[in-house]
Amino acid sequence: MTPPFRRRLLFAFAAAGVGVAAGVLMTAPTGCASDCGSNCPISTAVIETDFDYDPGVMALAWDGPACPPSTPDCVGMGPNTQCNHINVTAHAPGSCDVLIALYGREPMSVHLEFGPPSGIGCCKGYPVVGDWHFTIPYAMDAGIYGSDGSTDAVHVLRDAGTASDASDDGAASDDGAAD
Repeated sequence: MTPPFRRRLLFAFAAAGVGVAAGVLMTAPTGCASDCGSNCPISTAVIETDFDYDPGVMALAWDGPACPPSTPDCVGMGPNTQCNHINVTAHAPGSCDVLIALYGREPMSVHLEFGPPSGIGCCKGYPVVGDWHFTIPYAMDAGIYGSDGSTDAVHVLRDAGTASDASDDGAASDDGAAD
């Protein structure tokens, strides 16, 4: 091949490459093929340990109109655990209370709220309203807390009429009235 012919061939390949790239950019579909999948609101709440240990989940249930229709599932996130990660993806807008009984601790409820579908591009599901990430701490005397350390969405569940329900001054306990 002569040098001028080689240059023309390289120029033709380069021009073809630019043309193909421009065509791809012009015909790229919008919606799910665009970047909208990375800009969706969070639609799955997570309750998990902060590192790979089994917190002793003895029972798990959920209650509320937004809760998934399936039974709650807890998975291990590493070789040392069988149950330390719970995902909650809403079935409808509204609330879902995740009830968790941990070995050696009082049972707790994590209250989750889910809004209507976002309507943003190809985003699916019902966005979590408020905190979406909760941690089950390693310390046996500590309760579940939200990502900012808040326990506003977490409630200790006590049996009615037990001594642990009464406050020290004998006043009635807060059994969920006016939450």
